[in-house]
Amino acid sequence: MRIFTRYTLARIVTTMVSTFLIFAFLVMAVETFMHLDSYIAGDGFGPAEVVAYAFSALSNYYILLLSVSCLFSVSYFLSDMSANNELIAIYGAGTSRTRLVFPIVLLSVVLSVLVFLFNETVGTAWKDANIRLGAEYFGQSGTSDPTNISLYDEGSGYLVHARSYGKSDMRLYSPTVVKSQDGAIGMRLDARYADYRPEGWTFYDAKVVIPGDGGIFLTFYPVYVEEGFSIEPELFESRNMRMETMDASSALDYLQRLEKVNPASYQEKMTEFLSRFFEPLSVLVMSSIALMMNYTFKKNILLFSIVQSLVIAVVYYVSDMIFSIVARQGMVPACTVVFCPLLLTVLLSLVISKVGKRI
Repeated sequence: MRIFTRYTLARIVTTMVSTFLIFAFLVMAVETFMHLDSYIAGDGFGPAEVVAYAFSALSNYYILLLSVSCLFSVSYFLSDMSANNELIAIYGAGTSRTRLVFPIVLLSVVLSVLVFLFNETVGTAWKDANIRLGAEYFGQSGTSDPTNISLYDEGSGYLVHARSYGKSDMRLYSPTVVKSQDGAIGMRLDARYADYRPEGWTFYDAKVVIPGDGGIFLTFYPVYVEEGFSIEPELFESRNMRMETMDASSALDYLQRLEKVNPASYQEKMTEFLSRFFEPLSVLVMSSIALMMNYTFKKNILLFSIVQSLVIAVVYYVSDMIFSIVARQGMVPACTVVFCPLLLTVLLSLVISKVGKRI
C-alpha cells in the first residue's frame, strides 16, 4: 500500500506543479502585455524590471492558480485511472475507496495549511511589493497614501479623523481629534498637521476647544502635545489600510476601531479580511469537489472530467466574486462570502455527478 500511496501522490503532485507553472507563466505574460505601452514609453525598464513586476503580480493570483491546479490534477488522475480500468483493478484487489482518497485528502489539508501560513507571512510582503512596484512603475492610484482616515481608540476614548497620512514622514494632515468623556465631548483638537515622535504625537498650529461650566474655552498653540492620544502610526500606514497586506493582529485591531466609527467601511473591510483569511481553504475545497465528481462515463472520460472541473471552478470563483461584491455593499452579512460559494459549488458538483451517471 505504501507503493500505491507514493504512486498516487507522485502523479497528483507532478500534474499539479506542471499545471501551476503553466498558469503562472500565462498570468505573468498577461500582466506584461497589459503594461506593454508603459514599458515601451517609459525609461529605465529593462528585462529585470519587467520580470520583477510580473512575478510580484503573481501574489494576487497564486492561491487561485494553486486551487485550480489541484482540482485539475486530482480530476485528471482519477479520470485517467477510470479510463484505463485501473480503478476496477484497485477495487478488485480489495482496496476501498476510503483508502484511495485518504492520501489525496491528507495532501490537500497539508497544502491548505502551508498556503495559509505562507499567505500570512511571505504572502503579505509579496503583495506589498507588488503594490510598491505598481506605484513606482505606473503610478497606480490605489497605492497612494490613505485619505479620509477615521479611527477610534475605545480604551482612551479618542476619535481621530485626518485628511491624509504620509507614511514616509509619519505625518497626519489636517487631523481632528475628539475625546469623549462620560458620553459627552470633553475636548476637540484641530491642527494643520501632526508628527509622530517616540514620546507620542505632536500637533502643530493647533486649536484646542474644551467645554466647561463657564462656557467653551478656545486656545491656540503653535506646538501642542496631547498626552493621552497614543494611537500607533502603523494603523494609519498605507499598507495597513489594505486587508490583503495587513498582519492579522493589526487587522483585527483596526476592524474593532473601524466598527465603531464607520460601519459601512467596516462591512467592506471585514469582507476583504474574511476572503483573505479563508482563501487558502479553496485548495481543500477544490480537491474535495474533484473527489466528489463522477468518473463513470461510458465514453470520453477524460474530456468530460476536464469539462466538469472547469465548470465547477468557474462557478466557484464567479459566485465568490458576486458574494464579495454584495457583502462589501452591506446587502448580505460578511460571513456569506465564505460559506455561500462553497455551498453552491458542492450542490452543483452533486448535480453534475448525478447527471453524469446517465451519460
